[in-house]
Amino acid sequence: MVYTSVLFLHVLSAVIWIGGNILFFAVAPRLRTHPEGGSFALRVLGRTFRVLSWMAFAILLTTGAYFLSQGWDYRTWPLSLKLVLVGIVLVFKSLHDFWIAPAAAQKRGSFFTVALWIGRTNLLLGIVILYLSVWIRG
Repeated sequence: MVYTSVLFLHVLSAVIWIGGNILFFAVAPRLRTHPEGGSFALRVLGRTFRVLSWMAFAILLTTGAYFLSQGWDYRTWPLSLKLVLVGIVLVFKSLHDFWIAPAAAQKRGSFFTVALWIGRTNLLLGIVILYLSVWIRG
């Protein structure tokens, strides 16, 4: 029962994190160029999702640690790659959320382009991580 509940929380958090990234991929470019307050809406959406996504990421890390404590071997190939990618995403997400995206919101230099590519890279890595997760359990 505990394992199933933890697995549910892990999957739900992944859905929130990856789903939010897909939403940004689809909506952010349109909001940024919308003449009627699109930039404001993008900032509100970004700040709100930043909090939600960090909560989801914290749950993912916590539940992942639980799985490792239950005997999952981090040295197996799909899981070891997944953990490396999670580490990369954590670094990119931190850079994006706390430095690059805020600078882009203030229209400083080419930060918007960098924020866009880091966001897209994180989405792609998230999808790969999700695929590896299915492979591990498959």
